[in-house]
Amino acid sequence: MPTMSADALANNLTSPARRYLWEVMIPNPPFGESTTLLLRCQTASIPERAVGKILIPFKQTAGVAYPGKLRYSHTMSMVFVEGEDREIFTSFYQWLDKVVNAKTGYGEANIKLDMYLHLINNDEAGTVALRTKIIGFYPERMGEVALDQSAEDEMKISIDISFDRWEYVA
Repeated sequence: MPTMSADALANNLTSPARRYLWEVMIPNPPFGESTTLLLRCQTASIPERAVGKILIPFKQTAGVAYPGKLRYSHTMSMVFVEGEDREIFTSFYQWLDKVVNAKTGYGEANIKLDMYLHLINNDEAGTVALRTKIIGFYPERMGEVALDQSAEDEMKISIDISFDRWEYVA
């Protein structure tokens, strides 16, 4: 059994991953520029991934548990910083309008994209340590945008996306 000490941890963990060193990459978005979306995304997360459970009771015992279906939350939230160019607001508004048009009630067929979340190493090269691919995503909700004359902070837009699944990309 390994010794429990700070030295043992330091010798075992070369450098902890930093959750502030990441980027989101949306290749070829239908509206806006991928560079703008990459630079202005302030918060995101790797979505939850879980395995369901099949419980088989047996007589008067608790029974046996077996792994069931793979489950995803199918939604995740992202927060973007808006600029005076209104690039984020315009891009996601137009994309949501393609999902379901407010005037006609119809949507377009090709609205889904793939997106990548990269966790970056804390080295001079800035190499990518962890890649995840969010498959089949589209914007589901553009949150309300708070406007306040007494505030001095930047305008932020919260976007909820739906996705089919995600995977680790080695």
